[in-house]
Amino acid sequence: MPTRKRKEKTHIGQTTQKKKSYQIGSTAPREVFKPGFPMNLFGNLKLFSIIGAGVAVILVLGAVFAANRGNTNNPSPIPTKSPTATVDPNATPSPTAVPTAAKTFSQADQVIDATTKDYRATIKTNKGDIVIRLNADVAPKAVNSFVFLAQKGFFNGITFHRVVKDFVIQSGDPSGNGSGGPGYKTADEPNTVANKRGTISMAKTSGAADFGSQFFINIKDNTSLDFNNQRGDKFYPFATVEKGMDVVDAIGAVATNAAGKPSEPVTIQSVTIEDSKK
Repeated sequence: MPTRKRKEKTHIGQTTQKKKSYQIGSTAPREVFKPGFPMNLFGNLKLFSIIGAGVAVILVLGAVFAANRGNTNNPSPIPTKSPTATVDPNATPSPTAVPTAAKTFSQADQVIDATTKDYRATIKTNKGDIVIRLNADVAPKAVNSFVFLAQKGFFNGITFHRVVKDFVIQSGDPSGNGSGGPGYKTADEPNTVANKRGTISMAKTSGAADFGSQFFINIKDNTSLDFNNQRGDKFYPFATVEKGMDVVDAIGAVATNAAGKPSEPVTIQSVTIEDSKK
């Protein structure tokens, strides 16, 4: 190409094409193929191994999570809604459930006089107040334990951790997951009081003859839990709602997850005890 023409092309950004020569027997030149993402990862053995190990760990953790989620044997404190009146363990602390140290006691002090006084409690919640009459004449140990814990501020800040619509609402667990308690147990006090709407009974582990601090309020008549049922555990009411059943119903109507835990916390703000002469 003439020198002048070559210079003109160079001036406008073009370059002349040079001839390429090849030797016989040599490999013809070609454009090197560079694979894009994610295929380029396979070419880096070290990086591919690291990514593979990470994926394996994620798969294992996912399998463990799925297995735990499907486990229906987790501790749970209230009687299940069934005609057999069976209960889900555990109403009282399990070996793996450690109550909050500030809310743990070795036993309940004797704080009531069932022979000369009547007792009432006002349970103040973020949904309203519930006033209950404590039946110390038929369940003096249960009432004494409840009054003792209330006076210690044990129930303050505790939630209604499980709600079963048209059945019961449950509270009294400092851990909030259905496995906590006060650090001690109280023996059952058999009585012939029925689990009618508005009555309150202590929850307990299936098959147990004692209880901790968890209690449930019956939203309706639950005769399958009574003293005379032949197919399940028996629950003995120790108190009755005198005022605020509308609050109980409101709590019983809150949205919950599949396990009965309210979507938004329903909290006991305080429990105040009042006594009067018989």
